[in-house]
Amino acid sequence: MAIFVKLISIATIFFSVVVGLILYYWLSSSNKEEKKQQSEEVINFLMNFIIFMWIGKIIMNFPLFIKDPLAVLAYPADSTSFYFAIIGSILRLVYQRKKIQLPIFIAALLPVILAASFMFEFIQFLQDSNLYSLVNMIFYMFLLSIFYYLNERMPALILFLILLMSWFVGTMMMFFTQPYVLFLGYLLSLPFILIFFLFNVGVLIYIKIKR
Repeated sequence: MAIFVKLISIATIFFSVVVGLILYYWLSSSNKEEKKQQSEEVINFLMNFIIFMWIGKIIMNFPLFIKDPLAVLAYPADSTSFYFAIIGSILRLVYQRKKIQLPIFIAALLPVILAASFMFEFIQFLQDSNLYSLVNMIFYMFLLSIFYYLNERMPALILFLILLMSWFVGTMMMFFTQPYVLFLGYLLSLPFILIFFLFNVGVLIYIKIKR
């Protein structure tokens, strides 16, 4: 039963990401060719994210994977694998910063992730009438509104920093006022929230110095 619920959650995430991509393509002010290229880069990023999750799942369960690979591969990834995929994906972006136009890519990725997060929480709220899903839904709508209001008014990296700080403050408030904090169905621990925030601030400083 637990596996079935997790598979439903994964299907919801997939649907939410598709909706996020459609909304980005619809609302973006870029021309058709630029939107197509940026959408392909975002899809490639998300596919690599899934690969990192699989790698993380194997690493975290390596002894069992050696004995019975299917016992590991057949089960959905947990929060630890999710954390691993996030850090791995960010490091990959930093490594590829000279191959892709990072500010343009961030400006494409952020609305997709935020819209997908909003849609995921909206579906969860419709299914369970969960108050915490409603709070999360309002929170991601707030972040999405910030993005579209400031998107063409300031550089992408500055906008990312503003959203990062807003996300951190909002997430910390929810962490200390709710029993748990979820992102796309994955539990966020306090150490991860702090490490994610500081890690991204460090990446932004590194990019700024290298430019």
